[in-house]
Amino acid sequence: MDELAPSLEAVPRRARRALERMQPGDVLCDYTLVPYEPRAPVEGKLRSVNVLFESFALAGVEDEGARVVELLRRGLGPDRTVFGVKFHGPGQGAGWELYFYDPRRERADLSIERVAEVLAPAFEVDARPPRALPWHMFSVEMGVEQLRDGAPAAVDVYVSTNPRQKGTDRSYKVRGAEVAFENVYSFHRPRLEIDEILYRLRYGVHFSRDELPLSVLIPPELFRCGHICVANKRSADALYFSRIDTEQLLFALGFLGWEGELPRWIVAHAGELDHLLWDIGFDYVTEGGALRILKGGLYGSF
Repeated sequence: MDELAPSLEAVPRRARRALERMQPGDVLCDYTLVPYEPRAPVEGKLRSVNVLFESFALAGVEDEGARVVELLRRGLGPDRTVFGVKFHGPGQGAGWELYFYDPRRERADLSIERVAEVLAPAFEVDARPPRALPWHMFSVEMGVEQLRDGAPAAVDVYVSTNPRQKGTDRSYKVRGAEVAFENVYSFHRPRLEIDEILYRLRYGVHFSRDELPLSVLIPPELFRCGHICVANKRSADALYFSRIDTEQLLFALGFLGWEGELPRWIVAHAGELDHLLWDIGFDYVTEGGALRILKGGLYGSF
């Protein structure tokens, strides 16, 4: 990671807004919105949302992105939203996703319709499910076209027919009244369920065991994590590692091939982010005898 370790002076900050620092009462959550204890003293440290603001600024939509954050904070309250910053490769533009959780359906103020109402001043959430869907979470995808031009955004809905049975979790994309299957996924405890993880990976149709060993998908540096999620999508398979520390995140940035100013900014500010746990994920295929990562993402909350 030495090539990603510039001095602070070598990484000019693009975002104009003041850095957000930890405040009394802040709740740290992983990408399933489950709270965790900080890894280090938090006084004076940075909130994870600063990474989101910096990504907006680098894409030229800082004001528009910050407006979305403030709309959700006012409309739903703090510590209710998970964000994902997506990396699609050089020259392919920026992308983001916002996630909303209510696994027991106990929050009367959370629904697709409510989030659409909250976000309406920024862009349209174009999702009108034809029937009540048994979701435990849903997400809103957005890019520069939503933030800058107000283009309609689709919703991904996550359902589980039996939370105790792995392999029953699925996601569907809702655009207008159309519902389309997206993926099937399962969460695993890495040390206790490694056989299940390897089984899911072994039979992923987008990865060739004849060309590469399964070990290339789970670097030892990332095995020490909270959970590993395996997903099978239409055109790729995917892996997600939850609750990795900042040192592991720095490794993951290199492993994903995530280059540019945002990872350099994270490296430069790692000492102010060491109290946080992160979540990362990537879509992958085997191509030409090598592992090709199609998309990467890192997750925080606000």
